[in-house]
Amino acid sequence: MFLLELAAEAVRSLSRHKLRSLLTTLGIIFGVASVLSMVAIGEGARREILSQISELGIRNIIINARKPPEEQDVSEESESSTLEYGLTFRDANQIRATVPTVTDVLAVHDEEKWIWFKSRRIPAKVRGVRAAYFERLKLEPWIGRALTELDGAERSRVCVVRSRLLEDARYVGEPLKLDLKVGTEYYRVVGVLPDFEFQSPNRSVLGIDDRAMEVYIPFETAIDRFGLHSVTERSGSRESSRVELHQIVCTVDDEVNVIDTARSIKSILATFHDKQDYEITVPLELLESQQRTQRVFNIVLPIIAGISLLVGGIGILNIMLASITERTREIGIRRAIGASGGDITWQFLIETVTLATIGGLLGVALGVGGVFVLERSTSWEAAITPGALALAMGVSCMTGIVFGIYPARRAAAMDPIRALRT
Repeated sequence: MFLLELAAEAVRSLSRHKLRSLLTTLGIIFGVASVLSMVAIGEGARREILSQISELGIRNIIINARKPPEEQDVSEESESSTLEYGLTFRDANQIRATVPTVTDVLAVHDEEKWIWFKSRRIPAKVRGVRAAYFERLKLEPWIGRALTELDGAERSRVCVVRSRLLEDARYVGEPLKLDLKVGTEYYRVVGVLPDFEFQSPNRSVLGIDDRAMEVYIPFETAIDRFGLHSVTERSGSRESSRVELHQIVCTVDDEVNVIDTARSIKSILATFHDKQDYEITVPLELLESQQRTQRVFNIVLPIIAGISLLVGGIGILNIMLASITERTREIGIRRAIGASGGDITWQFLIETVTLATIGGLLGVALGVGGVFVLERSTSWEAAITPGALALAMGVSCMTGIVFGIYPARRAAAMDPIRALRT
């Protein structure tokens, strides 16, 4: 009851100087809004990083074929020759046989094909994958099913597509009744994958371009129908290439063995490849690297927000010292009728905390609104958690306490007789 009475008295005192109180709390308002916004942005970035890396799989090691730098340009004399580079079936078999910590090896073969919708065509990447590929990389269709082992064993002409492919083609029928023309052959759509929630540069590790259309077909079907030899025509030039495997996804038995397993795989590939026609990506290393960056982000942003709170706290300190000077006679009267130094301390401390709390509430409202506007106007992800709200209010209250102790003690230390004479 004593604290409630002091809080009510503090509100009455602050309401007598509304404009001054509002101006005093501006520092707290902007400081708390900054703290909340920074924490929300940091949490959103952390979740986005985890979500991006989870697409790749923490226990996966992804090996991609790439054209060696010296063969990026094909001369006129060698236009008829066929470039051979990238990963091979021997690489996959060697990794499977010699690295005991690898529990699964998934091969991927890609082809660039045209997807036909009547007279309209769309360029797409056709990916020959095994059934386990969907589980390893957490690709879950929201319509229909994923590819199965039986599809591969029977060399079935079935496919799984992204929903964006159907949207761009303006297809409005039942997706699972669509026979999709890929190149010169038709494939029955058995599943539709949802679109990615956000763009991610890490997705290129999987050979996925956010702007490209993807069609997944059984690996055995891709090898039988397309073969290993492909011809690409771009801007009048013609390039012939032979790539057995465009990607190998290795799954490690335990997260602690990922780094050592990656070293073993690098040694194996270096033995069989004279040219650097492959690149290895370890999602666990990506995660650790981005988490280090995130830690710096989490340190710097609260410091920036803390400066605003420091300014706000100094403003509270200044206004409370001025208030004590104005209310010297009131303090003397209270002491004369029996109020102790502790009572005076509590009175002004509660007033300071009340001022900071009001500023904190307004700051939370401003911070939530700012985060909402930020999400709508940019591609940044932000997440406001109960912990962030509690932290923002806790910081505002602590600011009131820290910067209110000195004025409260100074008011309590006044000599009653001298205060009554003022």
